Amino acid sequence: MTTALHLSPLVAAGLIQGPIDVYEANNVKKCNKFRTSGHTETNSEGGKQNYSGSGALGRQIGVGIWSTAWWPFLRSLEKGLSGITTTTSSTSLNDRVKEQKNRQSYKTLLKDLEACGSYVKDVGYRQPNGSWLVKSQLNASPFGIDDLLNNSGAENGTKSIDKDDPALLFVREKDLLSCLRNAIKIEQQLGTVQFNCGVRVECIDSVDGDMGTLELHQEIRPSSTIKTTSPQYHLIIAADGMRSSLRARYAGHHSIHATGLDMEAAASPRNKEAENSIEYQWEHTKGHREATKVENREYIVFRGNAPKLTGDAEDGSGSFQTWGERNSMRFAAVPFRHAVEDLDTDDEESSSGHYSQTDTFKQRQKDEEVWFATINDPVFVEAYKKSNSEMGAEERKKLLLDAFGSWHNPIKTLIETTPAEEIMYEMALAHKHNAGPVFDIKKIMDFEQWKRKRKEVGEKDENDNIKSTTAGPGPILAFIGDSMMTIDPVLAQGFTMAMESGASISRSVERALKVNSYSPAVLRRELEQRHTRRERRLLHLLRSTEIVERLAQPHGLAIVATYFVRPLMKLCPDGIKQSIFNYMMRYSLGLTGGERDSGTKQ
Repeated sequence: MTTALHLSPLVAAGLIQGPIDVYEANNVKKCNKFRTSGHTETNSEGGKQNYSGSGALGRQIGVGIWSTAWWPFLRSLEKGLSGITTTTSSTSLNDRVKEQKNRQSYKTLLKDLEACGSYVKDVGYRQPNGSWLVKSQLNASPFGIDDLLNNSGAENGTKSIDKDDPALLFVREKDLLSCLRNAIKIEQQLGTVQFNCGVRVECIDSVDGDMGTLELHQEIRPSSTIKTTSPQYHLIIAADGMRSSLRARYAGHHSIHATGLDMEAAASPRNKEAENSIEYQWEHTKGHREATKVENREYIVFRGNAPKLTGDAEDGSGSFQTWGERNSMRFAAVPFRHAVEDLDTDDEESSSGHYSQTDTFKQRQKDEEVWFATINDPVFVEAYKKSNSEMGAEERKKLLLDAFGSWHNPIKTLIETTPAEEIMYEMALAHKHNAGPVFDIKKIMDFEQWKRKRKEVGEKDENDNIKSTTAGPGPILAFIGDSMMTIDPVLAQGFTMAMESGASISRSVERALKVNSYSPAVLRRELEQRHTRRERRLLHLLRSTEIVERLAQPHGLAIVATYFVRPLMKLCPDGIKQSIFNYMMRYSLGLTGGERDSGTKQ
């Protein structure tokens, strides 16, 4: 949805053909009717989560979004507002695009997010006995949409996007997706976006030159779908999560790519004809499986929303993350305070207004404490793996209290005050490698056709090949968010990475199309360069995540982290620790230490 929002000015300016089709596999209206996210077998959101990710509707849990995710929206509005200062309509393509970036959907989205969530201020890492390893403060009053519209701070230069420190906004997963859908609804009324609900993308159906169609399965009633075909597209963007069907089928095929990731390359050919065969050119077995592999991290993640702490239970720590010394134990909590102002009445399904102004939102106003815990105790892991496990919600909660109950306040209180049946738990999963854009869909489809034919007629020698019936490489397939790479949720950047990626693709498309008339080669080159920049951004996050994981969940040489690194951190002066903490935070967001691709000034 974020990508569609960022591309909508290009449709409005006539740079790309619209509307932009967005396909959502789940029926959002049905999910809204029953108020269930679909993660569990029951209508309750608590308990074992059947799949990772937010789903169509999202859950009540709080999720963090860093300001690098919404800076691109502010940048676009800034350009758009400066583009409407003249009274005459410009015929310049650049000016038309600039004017179209002043979009109501962006203003609505940013206002909604600020109204629905709360900024995190006090942060830090602790030990189970409550002692602090490091404390710091985040920017709790960042440059936002009201500052931009009111030109606040511009006169004296005290406040601007360029001078702003990154901020962390916590919103409920369900509210975040509702805010995005509401913004999409505004664009749909303008004809720039078409939101197709209850339509699952199965695969790429056919290709024609540089374009291709999708095979769609549309839900017509419960447990009943019809197969249809989409219009032709030059660019297909997969944002369908960790278990992306398009990633599983089309990513990671090329043997050179596989070798570059230290995977086994294709076997040496026995003759020149074999070297030119499709089977040799594509490592379609081990390399493909390795490149698209989902790894089990072998620890369980628990999540819950506890009531607001009383003065006796609250130790004044604000947000914290506590690192254990065994069993991959970690506990984090964030005070989660929602807007309390009496907003104007509006209906969630209406054609105007903000989601934050609906009765649905106002009825859910309450202060909560969002928490999550990780542990690899075999009792939890084995119970999760057994589909018929007899461990009930209360027993799980008791075991969780046994594991974390002796830790510092307010950890025990947070677990105790969360209803057992509302505590969510899931196995930690992540991708082993990221998925780059695919520029040769046609060759992959030819290979699949060759494999099917070979299976039908029996084994042939290496000279056997299949001739392509159509010319051209097919459409470009790009991956964003969890479909590009799902990583451990240590630094709360999953949604941030996905939203940054949407803006990044839009910038690349705009650059490619503003150079000249549409050229598939130019767009492919631009998206390839864009992927390189995103990999640098991803590498920053992966390095930071690895450092935190080794300190927070010691294994192997755990004694080094427990008895050397942590005591050293405690002895280090607070000023030095805070500077290092702030630098690592900025580094993990891609804001320092290399080329940026996260919505900052370009």
